[in-house]
Amino acid sequence: MKKLILLFITLTTFMNVSYASFPVTETQQIEIVETTNVELPTYKSETSLWAILSISCALLSFGLVQNPLAATIIALLGIVFGAIGFNKKLKGLAITGFVLSLIIFLVSAFITFVLLLFREDPTKLGD
Repeated sequence: MKKLILLFITLTTFMNVSYASFPVTETQQIEIVETTNVELPTYKSETSLWAILSISCALLSFGLVQNPLAATIIALLGIVFGAIGFNKKLKGLAITGFVLSLIIFLVSAFITFVLLLFREDPTKLGD
């Protein structure tokens, strides 16, 4: 009988001790994330960026006459930027950059072709 009472006390104690010693609350945390719709900045269609790039490339390629290969590449960029800038604001500046870049492109491409024809280094002119 003593063993039965001891077993009963042991089982009762284990049942009480087997629960957690801290309160368990089953609450769910809900996180609400608000996002804002961020759009990329739109540029005005009347921007003069292409015309300025065209004339800048024309002037830069004119300054690179010592290196006709680099002048050819920069002048080609000036032609592209000038063609894009035809229908934008500062149309006259775009046309000027386009024409100057075209002239410099033709001259520097001819010089590069002649230098390559005679097996010279087209990156160095006048050294």
